[in-house]
Amino acid sequence: MPVGMYPMTPDGQPIVGYAREAENLLLAVGMCGQGFMLGSGLGKILSEVIVDGKRDPILEQLTLYRKFEGMEMLK
Repeated sequence: MPVGMYPMTPDGQPIVGYAREAENLLLAVGMCGQGFMLGSGLGKILSEVIVDGKRDPILEQLTLYRKFEGMEMLK
């Protein structure tokens, strides 16, 4: 039986955005199996963030520094 970590946040939403503790460290983690589903769209958005400095209001809700309240919506 395989065992290991299940990379997911308490609210089921990924962590996306820059870390305050390290300059230019952009996080896109905690997607678990949804990474295949979200990866291409998130990659496009993050490329615009990196290249153009564009801000995205959706990504601001996925910050590492949010309050992790509530349960995963798809449970």
